Amino acid sequence: MGTRTGTEFDTQGPSLTVTTEPAEPASGDTVTATAVLTNDCPFPLRNTVLHLIDPGALTAAKTIALGDLRRGARITRRWQTSMPADVAGNVSFTAHLVFDVDGRSSDCARSSKTVTVPYEPNGVRDPYRTFATTDDAQFGQYGSQLVIWAGGRDLSGGTDEKGGIQLPGSAAESSVVQVKAVGLTGTDNPSAKYGIAVANDLTAPDKGGYAVLTMSLQFGLEFMTDSDGDGHLDTWAGGGGSTHPSWLRLVRSGTTYTAYSTTNELSWSEIARVTVPSASGAMDAGVVASAVNTNYPGTTVRAVFDRFSVEEA
Repeated sequence: MGTRTGTEFDTQGPSLTVTTEPAEPASGDTVTATAVLTNDCPFPLRNTVLHLIDPGALTAAKTIALGDLRRGARITRRWQTSMPADVAGNVSFTAHLVFDVDGRSSDCARSSKTVTVPYEPNGVRDPYRTFATTDDAQFGQYGSQLVIWAGGRDLSGGTDEKGGIQLPGSAAESSVVQVKAVGLTGTDNPSAKYGIAVANDLTAPDKGGYAVLTMSLQFGLEFMTDSDGDGHLDTWAGGGGSTHPSWLRLVRSGTTYTAYSTTNELSWSEIARVTVPSASGAMDAGVVASAVNTNYPGTTVRAVFDRFSVEEA
């Protein structure tokens, strides 16, 4: 487990730091987090408000009005929280400061103490199921995150070697499949990829309806479909640069699939719209990863996904 601290503020300050006790908390530990604010700006801070935020939370555990702070003022505030028991990756204890500069303009500062918890294969829980067409696939689930470790030579060209986690029969005739592709590590292969997959049966793509929307390590988006129902991905659209994390969305309307992506979950860009005649009924939907290691033999990747969802359109 590793830790790091970070403070973000403009060149005129103020300084804000966060520390924890214990310094490297383990899963489930009770933690006392301490935020220290020093106004080393050449001006007072007006209407200052400090927000203290627990790991993974979207709202502050404590919001403290500090009022006006003179130059050189130093404020310490503590809050007791806990290390989430079912998380991995970067877990942050955060302080966020908002203040006015001169009564007409405002600014902010933010600092986090980040603990890095290793991902380890721990399987998945109901209703998820795993599948693989490579022998070295492993799987994990941490809160809203799904994790795949996998080798595999590719997902197209008749190869189709991958690891996957699915929700069987979850994609209705009109449905939206979506996920945040958080990160892909473990290889320097620029073609390694991870993303969304749908099919009539993901464990047997030759039953039809097969489509995959992925982000590669360096070569951008790839939207691949099986045009003739033989289980092989034979159409392609995409390209551009790679962004990690990114959001991927696949919208199904009968036999028509439309692929989208975004980096902010607000403005979605359409990649392509394709008809897959063999799509029928309630389909499987899931996430997949492949090391695409034909030219990087023996390598595997670790793919991390967050907030995978399948909803009726």
